[in-house]
Amino acid sequence: MEDKQLEQLLTKALSSTVEPSEDLNLIIKNRVKENKTMKPVHKRMAVALIAAAIFIMSGSAFAAWQLLSPKQVAEKLGDKALAKAFDSENAIQINESVTSGDYTFTLHGITSGENLSDFKSSARDILPDRTYAVVSIAKKDGTSIAKAGSEDGSEDYQELNFIVSPLIKGQKPWQVNIFTMNGGYSECVVDGVIYRMVDCDNIEMFADRGVYLYVGTGIFINNQTVNYNEETGEITLNENSKEAGALFDLPLDVNKADHEKAQKYLKELFPESSPESSPSDFESAAEDSSFVNWEDKLDGAVVIPESIKEVTCDENGYAYYEYNRDSLSFLLDSMLDVLESGEWKTVRISDDDKQIKAIQFSKDENDVIIGRTLSKSK
Repeated sequence: MEDKQLEQLLTKALSSTVEPSEDLNLIIKNRVKENKTMKPVHKRMAVALIAAAIFIMSGSAFAAWQLLSPKQVAEKLGDKALAKAFDSENAIQINESVTSGDYTFTLHGITSGENLSDFKSSARDILPDRTYAVVSIAKKDGTSIAKAGSEDGSEDYQELNFIVSPLIKGQKPWQVNIFTMNGGYSECVVDGVIYRMVDCDNIEMFADRGVYLYVGTGIFINNQTVNYNEETGEITLNENSKEAGALFDLPLDVNKADHEKAQKYLKELFPESSPESSPSDFESAAEDSSFVNWEDKLDGAVVIPESIKEVTCDENGYAYYEYNRDSLSFLLDSMLDVLESGEWKTVRISDDDKQIKAIQFSKDENDVIIGRTLSKSK
């Protein structure tokens, strides 16, 4: 099968008068040498809040030919129902690639609908109408994204931090994103390439506004990674960002937009704010626990002592907490307004195959904010 695919690739290349680049040749050579399938990793997230590169478009058709299709990714992850959904007429095949920094990010396709997946989640039980998107992340030089000599790669490649999130035109990206939209993901590594399947509440209701998909390195979406135009609502990459990133415009069917539903959705996300603009404060999202039963999930969880640390703050008023690749960013003033001295408030819970983890914050008598992480094995 490998030889047949290579023959097809060479035939396609020879039929064109365009000479392939050195990068493309290197990718082909490395892909032929690699023949390793990585085990899938599933991660579900239930989040109360994350408050919060110059790129080159790739014109090569090679990426779409060489990489797995959304259907194949769903099959690799063991989701037969979703594989069928990606093979239906309702799915949108995109196959657009962007190279930024050391990586090539490819958006393969998206699909939306009710009960499309075999896998259950607490968010889906409440809001069964979901959007699923498949992206891949590859080293631009064609080398494996896992460390050399790794048999499995499941631990090695997870040392790299990537974030994939839908963003809505007219909504601040650090307020409306994969976390606040009840998102989660599953991923695997195949032939040295990360394939991530993300899902969140159905974004088709926003089709008439404009919807983006951000893919990049790092763990935050803030004004250091993307720019938000207050007047037009447009979102663009921050060209001064230290992170590699890509921002894809999603070709959604505007006929599926539902303005009234979208307004109601935003109002339910942020009940203290008007539906036309998301809140700039921490309180409304932190207090809104309508999608997560924090008490039940944290029953039996223990505090990780080394995770207890003071948050740091940048010049723009954003505070950051990070422990073992679990991170949050938020507006410092907003957090100070909602926290009470000596009391811990849960702001995020992540749920994967092995454990449940939660991030909590408190403040002392001097308004110094302290973060900590709790863990509970399944």
